[in-house]
Amino acid sequence: IRIFFAATVAFAIPIDKLLSFEAFWKGSLMGIGPCILTKVCCAPFMGPAKWVIGWAMVGRAEFAYLIAQMAASANMVDAGTFSVVIWALLYATVFAPLIFRRVLQSYVRTYCSEALEDEASEKVGSEAEAEERVC
Repeated sequence: IRIFFAATVAFAIPIDKLLSFEAFWKGSLMGIGPCILTKVCCAPFMGPAKWVIGWAMVGRAEFAYLIAQMAASANMVDAGTFSVVIWALLYATVFAPLIFRRVLQSYVRTYCSEALEDEASEKVGSEAEAEERVC
């Protein structure tokens, strides 16, 4: 089903419009602004996990491709606008996994290592108490 989904959207993209400079720069603005920054910066009060949460939301563009393709096939958007939308979604699709991985690794290194150390020290302490009770 994935191949069918990819082919349906891919064959709907007008290559001549997609590779135009106008579609590229407009898609770049839409991709960086509304597709990425609004999601990344939406959780300023979420504590230390705010960047992880924001970047996790960026990569949810799969369904948007289908919606864009359906809008184009229903003549709700012209080929130029459809190309801009595809460029914007490509930014989210390409950058989200790469940056999310780094942000998540940094978060785990910083915050989860402390939790693992605390858990390990508690485990060592509880094992010592158990040995005292046995003796």
